[in-house]
Amino acid sequence: MLVLFGEGVIKDVCAVEVKPMDVGDGKIVGTQINFTLTTGDRLEYIYGQNIPLDQSGQRAIDFVKKLYENGKADFSHEPVELM
Repeated sequence: MLVLFGEGVIKDVCAVEVKPMDVGDGKIVGTQINFTLTTGDRLEYIYGQNIPLDQSGQRAIDFVKKLYENGKADFSHEPVELM
């Protein structure tokens, strides 16, 4: 699957995982989305703190669904920060 991460930056991804960002004691502070590249490298992102938790989770799920359905997706405009 191909993911556009930025202008001219396309990576081949073999797996994507969406999970809650847990800081301990079960306190969820955000939504994390992790990409495993076909090279074996991992890219981990977290949605910006200005995005409500329920919206960030839904955005991540919608992105992954589109990626798996189409085999490609544009991640370059998601409000995320690289971890």
